Formats: sequence, C-alpha cells, structure tokens
Amino acid sequence: MGVIKAVILLVLGLLLLGGAGFGGWMIYNKYFVEHEESAPKKEEPPPKPPTGFVRMAPFVVPAIGTQKVEQFVTVVVTLEVVLDKVPYVQARQPLVFDRCLTALYAGVDDRSVMTGNLVNIIAVKEKLAAAAAKVVGEGVVQNVLVQVVTQRNL
Repeated sequence: MGVIKAVILLVLGLLLLGGAGFGGWMIYNKYFVEHEESAPKKEEPPPKPPTGFVRMAPFVVPAIGTQKVEQFVTVVVTLEVVLDKVPYVQARQPLVFDRCLTALYAGVDDRSVMTGNLVNIIAVKEKLAAAAAKVVGEGVVQNVLVQVVTQRNL
C-alpha cells in the first residue's frame, strides 16, 4: 500500500510540474514573444526609379593662394540621373557643366570643398548635386559619382 501511495504522489507531482511548466510556457509566449500579427509591419520604401548615367567633361579648377595659383584640382564625375530624364539632362549638359564648374570654383575659393590642401570628396559631391539640381530640378540627379580627383601642386 505504501508503494502505491508513493507512485500516486509521484504521478500527481509530475502532473503538477508539467501543468506549471505548460502554464509558464503559455504565459511566456503570450507576453514575451513577439507575434507576427502584433508586430508593426515595416513598410518597404518604394523602389528607386531606374537610373541612367550622364558623363560630364573634366572640371579643372585652380586653387589660388595669397599671390599665385598653388595647385590645380581636376575632378571627373558622372551624374546618376532618373532614366526618363537622361535625354533632358543631356540636352542641358552645357548649362549643368557651367553651374557645376561655377560651384566648384566657389567651393575651392572659399575652401568649403577643401580639407587643408586636400579635396573633400563628400563636399564636392554635395556641391555638384546641388548645382545640378538647380538646373534640371530636384530629384532628377540621384547621385554624383566621382570618377577621378587629381591635385597638381605648383
């Protein structure tokens, strides 16, 4: 009779432990695990429009010191343009080139595109993108791809 009581108590103890474990697992899943329906859905950003490329002629800008030209800076860039607007940008390329060259001259003169005696490529990209946007409109030029930067000290 004593063995049967021990077996019954053992089975009841295992059932209680199993029930407590199951209850703990259910509570854990309900309150601590994120579920798909409760998680906010992240909206995918709209895909970027297809782009084309417009090669620009090299920009050659002198860096003028106190009394003379200290160095020449040459920058070769390609504009990444919304594909539908490539012919439009190519038709206005002389004006885009003029505005970009003017922006580079101003940037080299006020040293906003220079870090010490070195060209700051990020600043050049920002200046050229802003200058091109003034000619062809906002959102047309997606990126300015810097191909080559050379500096020749005199």
